[in-house]
Amino acid sequence: MSFFKLSASLALCATLAGTPAAFAQEEIRAPEGPIEFTVGAGAGGSPDIIMRTIAQIMNEEGIVENPIVIQNRSGGGHSNAYNHVLGLPGNETTLLTLASPVFTTPIVQGTDSVIDQITPIAGFVQSELVLLTTPDSPYNSLQDFVAAATEQPGRVRIAGGASGGNDHVATGLIEKAAGITLTYIPHESGSAARATFLGGNVEGHFATLAEGLEAINAGQAKALAILSAERRTEEGYADVPTATEQGVDVVYTQFWGVGGPPDLDPAVAAWWADKFEQATQTARWQESLEANMQLGEFYGLDEAGEYFAREQETFRTVLTQVGLAAQ
Repeated sequence: MSFFKLSASLALCATLAGTPAAFAQEEIRAPEGPIEFTVGAGAGGSPDIIMRTIAQIMNEEGIVENPIVIQNRSGGGHSNAYNHVLGLPGNETTLLTLASPVFTTPIVQGTDSVIDQITPIAGFVQSELVLLTTPDSPYNSLQDFVAAATEQPGRVRIAGGASGGNDHVATGLIEKAAGITLTYIPHESGSAARATFLGGNVEGHFATLAEGLEAINAGQAKALAILSAERRTEEGYADVPTATEQGVDVVYTQFWGVGGPPDLDPAVAAWWADKFEQATQTARWQESLEANMQLGEFYGLDEAGEYFAREQETFRTVLTQVGLAAQ
């Protein structure tokens, strides 16, 4: 707990001393009816898989009795999804999946922040990235990749998701750290970018560790670098150096969370935060994190707003540094 929060809590306790009825437990109220988890990515993308997994756990473990449907509203760098939810103020049965484009698209387009308008609920999963190249590529390290881009600026191409998304940010960070120019080719979704890469139409592609390992084991890719602070120890990645080890000082982790529409009843937001925390504590969720090589830091209702605001400023700083911010 921060000093500010601690002080505020102590002040609140002092104010309410002698009035036990007023110092009641925070109100929690369940929404009524079927639930929609709105996802801005297409089916099969990381946000889609994450939300389908946790929705299944919620329903099958009896954590949430309301039936949950995953609705993919892809396109426009997740703007189709977040504009849908922003247009439902006070709606209690629709939640927005928070992936990086929800933060970055407004910064790139110069539109109003989404994070400043939604009701924060929870941040609950993070993943590191690996830079892949094609199996027959002449590049066997990030240093080879950088050397080629240095010799022919713009010649080396990266296929990624939406403009301003994680892949684009990672590309910009490597460009800045290595002093090179790459050509970033945005796609409607990460799965569409992966198809372009697997088709041999570009030289590079960023993937989550699980997606990357699947491609490597299938003989469809080879790893050049992991953008983590320390080298991974799992089989398949133990011999892959980090970008920093190869002289390119870049560490980057993507994350996902969930928020409600503007003006969501705080009692319903608290109920959802509690349900997400319960779901992330199940053995099934922990097994999913391990299988997908993901991290599971949880930021609940009291911390989610601050967490998202902090990440938004990080995105704004990075996008400004790489020349992608419009504001």
